[in-house]
Amino acid sequence: MSNSYSLPPILVSQIEALVDSGHFSSRSDVVKEALRFMIEKKNYLRHASAVEMYKKGKATLTKGAEIAAVSPDTFRNILNDQGILTPDTVEWESIE
Repeated sequence: MSNSYSLPPILVSQIEALVDSGHFSSRSDVVKEALRFMIEKKNYLRHASAVEMYKKGKATLTKGAEIAAVSPDTFRNILNDQGILTPDTVEWESIE
């Protein structure tokens, strides 16, 4: 999947310098490493991405927990704290 994003000129120059200096083989590798590092270091971003993927049906409860780097029970609590019902918390209407 190819995406395009706008970056300030200074960041573009820094990315190109990292590639030119041999630290990375491509600009894409620089950006991927930067995003990986940011998400790894900031739990709230990792949790937010996992929750959003779960809400959109792109991750199961188990996969969401893996993305968030927490146990499935903890991920369920994160979801419930945000008002997102999980399979074991679905409220069933009575059938009459």
